[in-house]
Amino acid sequence: MKVKLALNVSAATATDPQWLASLEAFTGKDRSQTERLTVEITETAAISDLEETIKFVQALKGFGCRVALDDFGAGYTSFRNLKMLGVDMVKIDSSFFQNLGAHADDEMFVRALIDLPRNFDVTTVGEWVGDERTARLLENAGVAYMQGYFFGAPELATPGLLEKALGELKPRTT
Repeated sequence: MKVKLALNVSAATATDPQWLASLEAFTGKDRSQTERLTVEITETAAISDLEETIKFVQALKGFGCRVALDDFGAGYTSFRNLKMLGVDMVKIDSSFFQNLGAHADDEMFVRALIDLPRNFDVTTVGEWVGDERTARLLENAGVAYMQGYFFGAPELATPGLLEKALGELKPRTT
């Protein structure tokens, strides 16, 4: 079993060159490790210092990591910023799904949020999917992935699972 890890980072992390150096040292530039890592940064954090975030995204992608823009649509990302950031994935903010199915214009808006990144070849994720109706609507709209309580609640790791996962993600020496 190859464990994949998604890691949320703050705006401070995205502008800290020491964090990137630490990631590089931890993985030893081993792409078999970094290709299993998705680094998530919120849309609001990403645009707080767009130039630095672009550099951060480019560095991560250079290591082989995937980069996700979290809470997409909740902040102020323009089409231009989405293109400039060059992320691999957008996680569409759950606030857009709360009334999905109740009004046709809600569905149209969600479809536009899904189509925009897809037109840039960016993968879409629907966050906080809580029921089958929402899951079906998002699937029909073309969302690539979904996450939320409809699929399962968070649970504690079983004994040995963490050790096994960490064993596969051992720090590398150069």
